[in-house]
Amino acid sequence: MQLGSFRFGRSESKKDISPSAYASDYKDAFTIMQPHNIQQTHQDISLARLSSYRSFFAVVDPDEIYGIYCWNEAVSGALFRLISITEIVMRNRFHHALSAYAYQACSVAGDSESNDWYNHIALSGKSRDKIFKETHDRRQGKWLPKKRPLSANDVVSRMTFGFWPSLLDAKLPWQELIPKIVPGHRHKQMAHWKVQKNQDALYARIDLVNRLRNRIAHFEPVWKQGALREERRPRQNFKPGIAQNAPVTVGQALDRLRLLHDRTWEPLRWLSPSRAKDYENSYVKHHFDWLCSAEGLAAYQAFKPGTSLPASRFKRELNTLMKHRSMVRVTKNNRQSGVFYNILR
Repeated sequence: MQLGSFRFGRSESKKDISPSAYASDYKDAFTIMQPHNIQQTHQDISLARLSSYRSFFAVVDPDEIYGIYCWNEAVSGALFRLISITEIVMRNRFHHALSAYAYQACSVAGDSESNDWYNHIALSGKSRDKIFKETHDRRQGKWLPKKRPLSANDVVSRMTFGFWPSLLDAKLPWQELIPKIVPGHRHKQMAHWKVQKNQDALYARIDLVNRLRNRIAHFEPVWKQGALREERRPRQNFKPGIAQNAPVTVGQALDRLRLLHDRTWEPLRWLSPSRAKDYENSYVKHHFDWLCSAEGLAAYQAFKPGTSLPASRFKRELNTLMKHRSMVRVTKNNRQSGVFYNILR
């Protein structure tokens, strides 16, 4: 996969140069960790792990393989940032909604915005164990309350991502609670959320984000995805059907990454339209868009993921940069003053 050449030169005379030569004309803005010994780097990462990159992306050059490996790390980092933002907002939405519910229903430790609702709800065994690990100590074979109890906010902050969708199994009036948890969802009526399959669809979406999070956390290639199933929850004697087959080409892998991104971003819009807008205008969003373009991947493969240009040069070459979807760090007085992404497709 090549970006192709474009016209640019150190002087006013024009010449055709490749992306790598373009980067050489100016101070390179590397975001790739430079290998001291590329063969040893491959050994340290694992030849078996890198073999999937070699076969899927059809590359044999060790530097290019490593460049694509670094691209995967960059994509994973950008996705993980979005997932982290979504997780924090989701945790707070559940906590506030359940605190308000428990405050009205029983005697709790705390107020209507933050209390120990988890001590007053019939949780599943795994969920209860997760709470107990934070609120209790194991002494003499028994769970005993901590001598110095944590605040409700501290307990909630220590719950894993997977804890939250599992709460939907608790016997609670979810038709009342879910609209408060996802106020930005297009379905705001209690009648919609009273239907089990609609609750299951919400569970399936949160679970998809959680599985993506875990894949990244375990350093698995994020581009390497299996079949995508329908957004329905597995039940006894029921398994969701396949909505999309596993990617088999680079283009399909990029499409899947963009789809996973959008299916993570959408719950953030449900949880907080305002926070989703913050993300939309962020560097992280623009960087992800560039990374998941053919140009972004090719730039990493060519070992040149971005270039620095002085502001004066950047202004003169803006049209060319837009044409070739280049990512450029703009400098002024040898200091970075901004990053340019051409996000138009």
